[in-house]
Amino acid sequence: MGEKETKMINIKTNVPALDLENESLFKACQILENIGNQPNPTADQFYDQLLSSNLPETDHEAVTLAAISIETMMSIDIIDPELEDPIVH
Repeated sequence: MGEKETKMINIKTNVPALDLENESLFKACQILENIGNQPNPTADQFYDQLLSSNLPETDHEAVTLAAISIETMMSIDIIDPELEDPIVH
């Protein structure tokens, strides 16, 4: 048996701009997951991981903006005990 290949979800639409944005979101998610599962990574942590990801420099701005969007949307209600150890990204 060969190595199992990990594949990301492939969502394609008929709207090229939306497809590019989705692609950036998935790339940003992967970078954020590589940092860890704690909310609010620092900018330095993100940029270090971005640079080591070998993504083309032309993708950096879109992926950075996507990561900002993800982190902005990920709000945790600390009062709710069920969210003691949530999966963030």
